[in-house]
Amino acid sequence: MNRKIIIYLSYGFILASLGVALFFFVSKPEKQAVPVAKETKKAIVFKDVKYTGEKRGIVDWELTARVARKFIDRPLIELEDLKGIYKPKPDVAIEFTGSKGAMDTDKETGHVDDVEVFYKGEYTLKSAHMDFDFKKGLTTTKDVVDIKGKKIDMKGIGLLANTNEETVRILSDVAGIIATEKGKYHFQADSLLYYFEVSTYILEGKVIMKGEDLHLVCDAVHIYSADNQVDRMEADGNVRVITKGTVAKSEKAVYHVKEGRIVFTQSPRVIKDNVEMKGVRVTYMTNDGKLSVEQPKIRMEKGRSN
Repeated sequence: MNRKIIIYLSYGFILASLGVALFFFVSKPEKQAVPVAKETKKAIVFKDVKYTGEKRGIVDWELTARVARKFIDRPLIELEDLKGIYKPKPDVAIEFTGSKGAMDTDKETGHVDDVEVFYKGEYTLKSAHMDFDFKKGLTTTKDVVDIKGKKIDMKGIGLLANTNEETVRILSDVAGIIATEKGKYHFQADSLLYYFEVSTYILEGKVIMKGEDLHLVCDAVHIYSADNQVDRMEADGNVRVITKGTVAKSEKAVYHVKEGRIVFTQSPRVIKDNVEMKGVRVTYMTNDGKLSVEQPKIRMEKGRSN
């Protein structure tokens, strides 16, 4: 593995920073400072070790462990009480800890237990166990993942982070809270996919979002950000929005969060006070409840139940 991976990781998911540090630990043993060492029948044990890596004369990562055990009869290193910091950029520091871990130096794969990652003071991630494949640039786990941040808190089961594609997927049972200028929205979904390069979240499966101004159900939601704020949400497939006594249904809806404007397209219809309105395009303002229907068709029914 060459240092090109580090460049990818600087834009990738925070979990891969842990993998980078572990990889350098294996690939650059000449950097180690070992106060205490002893040889056993199958392994050499180092205590209170510290490893560092440099880029253009500047230390860009540092890894410490209370115990490092290098096996003689197999390509395996075991680590205990891990702490580290990785600096992909001068103004970015990613810190991580783990209770223990291991790495196969031939296959360039490994794992870490009780992982906790801290990213720029913005996110903290915890999981009981994570596996790394450095050749493929993959980080995976089947355990519960708990992510807490300034804009989003969420939990899910299973994770797949791909540093080459700059994506991370929470595999199942996703639930959390996302903060916007209009308040907080609680969400549930079968899975979540995040693209780092375009700062986009995709909730998939049976998606439910609840906020003070609306209740949304659909098959998928794309959440786009701009200037570190949620800019809009695009809902697709069996869209149903309930807000202030109004029910809107369509196959697609775009919620412009800052403006408080929801635009329904693809066979939209709105039901309010036993009046059903259909049109080519329906616009609903969450602030005052005003509706705008293009090419409207109106039908009134008595005793209609929504």
